[in-house]
Amino acid sequence: MAAEFDPDYDIQHLDDDARFTKISTDVEIIHTLKAESPRPVFLTSDLNIKRKYPHERKALSESGLTAIFFRKTFHHLSHHAQVLKLFKVWPDILKATSLCKVPTVFEVTPNGKLIKVGPTADL
Repeated sequence: MAAEFDPDYDIQHLDDDARFTKISTDVEIIHTLKAESPRPVFLTSDLNIKRKYPHERKALSESGLTAIFFRKTFHHLSHHAQVLKLFKVWPDILKATSLCKVPTVFEVTPNGKLIKVGPTADL
C-alpha cells in the first residue's frame, strides 16, 4: 500500500522489504539502510532507538540517515488513523528533509506537527 501513497518516492514498510524479517534488530536495519545510495529517510515510531538503548542510538547517530520519529501516541492509533496522520504530515516531511544540509532527526507530535530535533550525529 505504501508504494501507491506517493509514486514519486520509493516508500517501503519493513514488512514489505525482503531484506528484513520480524526478528531483524534495529541495529541490523539501520546498518542495511545506511549502505544504500542515496540514503533513505528512516521513519519509525520506535522512540526507544533514540531514548532507551545506547547501542541503537549510536548506530543511528553514525548512520548518516535522516530519521523521522512518530511520538508514542502514534503507535496506539489504528492502522487507518496512522495512515491519515502520515498523509497529513507527508508534505511537511518532504519539504523538511529536502532542505537538510546534514542528516537530521525530526519528530512528529501527536497533533501532527513536524519538529526538528537536530543533527543525527548529535544523538
